[in-house]
Amino acid sequence: MDFCWHLCYNLFMPKTKVQIRKEIRDILNSADEEELELQSKKICSTFLESRLYKESDAILSYMPMQKEASPLSITGAAIKDGKLLALPRVVPNTSNMDFYLIKKDLPLKSQLTKGAWNIEEPSPCCENFLSLAGKCKRITMIVPGVAFTKDGMRLGHGKGFYDIYIKRLLEEAGKVSAKVTLAGLCFDFQLLPFIPCEDHDARMDLIL
Repeated sequence: MDFCWHLCYNLFMPKTKVQIRKEIRDILNSADEEELELQSKKICSTFLESRLYKESDAILSYMPMQKEASPLSITGAAIKDGKLLALPRVVPNTSNMDFYLIKKDLPLKSQLTKGAWNIEEPSPCCENFLSLAGKCKRITMIVPGVAFTKDGMRLGHGKGFYDIYIKRLLEEAGKVSAKVTLAGLCFDFQLLPFIPCEDHDARMDLIL
């Protein structure tokens, strides 16, 4: 990218989680929205051509915030290709969320409602994904984040939603021997050489 390179350079210096979140936010605020959308589509296109996508019978995706790396191309393809697709809904006033199945025979927008932070979430009528996890052999979860490292460490927004849910997902998948792949989705400037991490921070299997 050709914007805010001085901020990108500064991100390669060791920083606290708070500092990294602020600097990434500054870059995103300065970024061209159309360019970010183009990058998102390119990232998604590469994943959709991968063996991992083809072998996954379930995709856990998300509805992006403004200027966040967007998996909407993956979401649309999963519906079209007949895969199980689930999106997250936050439990109000907690650090918990669950993923809910999107029906293939209804328009996506008709199954969504505004939730926490004005992000679109599955409506209450959608079925909890974990109720059908036992039917899956391979689950790929597309995970958003503020920043990632090449070896899979992730920095989120600090609420713990994904770390908590990933632990539950892996436990449930383990009961039925389903393979789970955690795929972090980010722009190039969000891939850093170092992120402060703690024991409870989930590690990604790959970065898209």
